[in-house]
Amino acid sequence: MEIRRTDRTAPTGAIMLFARLIGRQEIQRIQTTSRLPVSVTYLTGGADKLAGLPAAVRDWLAIPYPSPRTLVLASDEHQITGYTVLRTIDNLPAAFLSTPAARDIFALGYRTTWYFLVGLLALFIVSGAAVAWLLLRLRRTLAAQREVEVRYQSVVLQLQEAIVLVDPSSWRILEANRIVMTALDCTAAELPGYCVQDIFPDISSEILEVAARDLTRRVIESRARRSHGRWSDVEVAVTAIEIPGRRLLTLVGHDVSHRREAEDLERSNRRKLLQLAQHDALTRLPNRMYLHAKLPRILKKAAVGNRLLALVYLDIDHFKNINDSRGHGCGDQLLQVIAGRLRAAVSGHNLVARMGGDEFVVVAPLLSGAEAAEHLAALLLTAIRAPLVLVGEPVSVTASLGIAMHPHNGLDIETLLKHADIALYQAKEAGRDCYRFFSQNMDIRVSEQVALEQSLRHAIGTDQLFMNYQPIIELRTGRMHSLEALMRWRHPEIGMIAPSQFIPVAEKSGLIVELGQVALRQVLAQLREWIDAKVPIVPIAVNVSPLQFDRSDFAALVVQYAREAGVDPSWLRFEITESALMKEPQKLIGTLKTLRSLGSQILIDDFGTGYSSLSYLNQMPVNTLKIDRAFVRDIGTDTPHQPIINAVIDMARTLHLSTVAEGVETAAQAALLQDLGCDFGQGFFYSKPVSARHCLALLLELQCELPLTDTMLVRAVSSG
Repeated sequence: MEIRRTDRTAPTGAIMLFARLIGRQEIQRIQTTSRLPVSVTYLTGGADKLAGLPAAVRDWLAIPYPSPRTLVLASDEHQITGYTVLRTIDNLPAAFLSTPAARDIFALGYRTTWYFLVGLLALFIVSGAAVAWLLLRLRRTLAAQREVEVRYQSVVLQLQEAIVLVDPSSWRILEANRIVMTALDCTAAELPGYCVQDIFPDISSEILEVAARDLTRRVIESRARRSHGRWSDVEVAVTAIEIPGRRLLTLVGHDVSHRREAEDLERSNRRKLLQLAQHDALTRLPNRMYLHAKLPRILKKAAVGNRLLALVYLDIDHFKNINDSRGHGCGDQLLQVIAGRLRAAVSGHNLVARMGGDEFVVVAPLLSGAEAAEHLAALLLTAIRAPLVLVGEPVSVTASLGIAMHPHNGLDIETLLKHADIALYQAKEAGRDCYRFFSQNMDIRVSEQVALEQSLRHAIGTDQLFMNYQPIIELRTGRMHSLEALMRWRHPEIGMIAPSQFIPVAEKSGLIVELGQVALRQVLAQLREWIDAKVPIVPIAVNVSPLQFDRSDFAALVVQYAREAGVDPSWLRFEITESALMKEPQKLIGTLKTLRSLGSQILIDDFGTGYSSLSYLNQMPVNTLKIDRAFVRDIGTDTPHQPIINAVIDMARTLHLSTVAEGVETAAQAALLQDLGCDFGQGFFYSKPVSARHCLALLLELQCELPLTDTMLVRAVSSG
């Protein structure tokens, strides 16, 4: 630095020189102070030294003084370098300081710019894709909406229902389908000129107002206009719908004309079916179902009017004989005639019904008294007795009537029918072709029979039922020829019950079949016991009911039971009644022949009291006729029975049959029967039916080979 005068007016000629060495220590101090990687570069090397510097640095250093003292130069994207020049006293570059630094802000800005640009591009792409997707979706939605509209229009065009869209403020038709436009004979543009009542005249504005206000769906029956001025019955569904800013009503009319016709036809068919169900197809009379449906109302009216009502239960006598002898066609014709006569015999307010088979019921309300019911019964009997012609032949039939009176004999239909049926049974018991009024005694008798039947069912298979045996004596020799097995019943509470009480009950209930099997088993078991005891035995006769032949293979049962007992069937005899001969005689002949082939004998019991055909008797494999006790009882007195006995014995001798007289009670009867040529006798004169224990004593007396006298019988019974 030039030294000048103090007042700086002139130089002194002297120069002050200041110098400082920048070495390693100074550089370290700068680095420590600035915390930068500062380095120094000396320019004393000449041109070679400058050649190694970046061109920008060389250019910066070459700038004459005063040049910028600092230079900032970016080496690359990641680094920047700062330069500071140190000059000599002559302002020539002597050295420069340099320090590099990372370009963090630049890098951050660079990355941020790129991220922004990439994000902007991605957003543009996504936005474009979204716009494209929305446009595609909108296009598809519009296409689907159009497809739905087309499909809806196609469906609506095919529907036969009348569909209208209505403005609720004016009830004008806004839109409608083809059916409505055809019925109104208008175009779609002309529809607003029509209102609801033009197509559905029975729908009032009040109904439409309620449907529009309450937003409820209503179904209304109405008429609907059809093309060519026709009308049809419809059910109109009225529904309110909401669209943006507006409320409309839709009316859909469904044609129910065919359904109404079908309902009418169904009601008609139901009435016809009910008519068929409640009326008898053969006689056209009301049947049991009709009677049960109608009679309660009739009874109620009779009770209110305090009038008598008669229920007459009617059964044609021996109707089965008509069917069996002349065929079911004649039987049906007879039922039709009887039905017509019954209907004609009663007044119009009386009811005649067929209960089934040959049974009819007549209901006569508004009777003045029992005399009127008797008059009605007599009138019905007279009408039925009148002769008629079936298949060209005259026929006469009768009927039995049972009468129950309301309210004396019952207040309901079941009780009246039951009591009338009981009275009918009593009329049959009285000989048929008559009528009987129900009485309380009848009900008691029937109840007793029902109780007896139930007790008998419980008795089967127990020791309550047992067999007694009555000897059959050969009149010529006085010896015991055989035995008849007779069933007895000892009730645990009542005691002994007579066969005349329980056998008819068993016959009617069908229990006689089981009783017959019980009797057969017990007889075979008793024979087996006597055989094992070396007792001299005689054949035993067993009574057989016609039902046993009908409901079982009787011959096969005999073989089975005899084999199980180990007894020869030849020791058995079977007694059948005359009625059994007349019931399917051809079938019976086969069974009897089988029994005869087993060695058994066949006896006809109570001969002379039935209606057996002599022609069948000649064909039957029968061994013996048993003369009924009714003819034997008065023999020897001034009665016409002796010629009958003579005739039976002579006929039996001609047919090579033996005879047994039942009910022999005196020695005179026995002697007279022997004189008439009767072979055997049976009755109290010889012995009452005795138990197997007493009968054993009688059988032991057979070893004496003497006639069975009174003394022997008494001794045998007492010893037994």
